[in-house]
Amino acid sequence: MSEFPASFSPIQLHNRLNRPVWVGFKMARRGSRQLVMLSAGADSGAKLSKNFETFVGQIVREFKLDPEHTDFVELRREKAGGEGATGSADAHSWFRWHAQWVGSAPMECKADPVTSESARSYLDEVLVQSNAAA
Repeated sequence: MSEFPASFSPIQLHNRLNRPVWVGFKMARRGSRQLVMLSAGADSGAKLSKNFETFVGQIVREFKLDPEHTDFVELRREKAGGEGATGSADAHSWFRWHAQWVGSAPMECKADPVTSESARSYLDEVLVQSNAAA
């Protein structure tokens, strides 16, 4: 599972077609809020843009999370040598996911890029921490 950052744990989830896929996963706590970080691997069936509702519904139920106190962010790693690449193999972007929750079921999900420098710095800091709060 080397396609995930070292601090992420691989977790097997079922995508919208009910096929098992591996997703990179990390949880951290900040105050009263839970932060769930996700990263799709090389498997095209694990794309968060197509499976977010399915994936986070499983995560909320499995880890008994309160969605109203949980933030979901996605780490998208850019391929080295791609368009606009600066030669860094660790180029990545952060996206914060929003959903309307009905119990443990997310509805009307969308992702927005994290553009705040302080928010990106915080997420990068959590990314490199080796210990994740459960």
